[in-house]
Amino acid sequence: MPSGYTAAIAKGITFKEYALGCARAFGALVLMRDEPNDAPIPERFEPTDYHTNALTNASDRLVQLRLMSPDECALAAEKDFEAVRQKRAAAVAEKTELRNKYNAILAQAMQWEPPTPAHVEYKNFMVKQLRDSIEWDCDTSYDDESLIQLSGSEWLAGQIAAAEREIEYHKAQHLKEVRLTNERNDWIKALRDALP
Repeated sequence: MPSGYTAAIAKGITFKEYALGCARAFGALVLMRDEPNDAPIPERFEPTDYHTNALTNASDRLVQLRLMSPDECALAAEKDFEAVRQKRAAAVAEKTELRNKYNAILAQAMQWEPPTPAHVEYKNFMVKQLRDSIEWDCDTSYDDESLIQLSGSEWLAGQIAAAEREIEYHKAQHLKEVRLTNERNDWIKALRDALP
């Protein structure tokens, strides 16, 4: 049975076409692995604009933060605090509802009598799955931690630090992406030059 790489040989593809198709399984072209086999391999790849856009957004955010008045910072700190408080309350409610559902099924699973000795492990498995899910899915300890409302100046300092970290991260990631894109392009060029 032909593979996705060899199927087109029956249609009469050349060695070069076959080799370029197989190249999709390797790092330089791995991002094309989900594209149709006949999708053309570009002569060059270009870095995405994700990190440059994110860098622009973070830089703009930093400028906006530095222009905020103390009153605007205090209001923003209060708004963020309330949003986190509401998010945590919703998470606690959701996890509590889920815990109640799990506990209802757990009670039934624990009361269930296995029809044969061969079903005892099955029952134990069901109970363990429920207990593990309760432990991992219903933990509200983080959500129950007390929140500290920041002053406007504390909020601003934290937001500036976060924006500066984001700027540095996206700068580094963009440079990495450019380097990797250049390496991919060099690999593809070397492959194309080596094929008849």
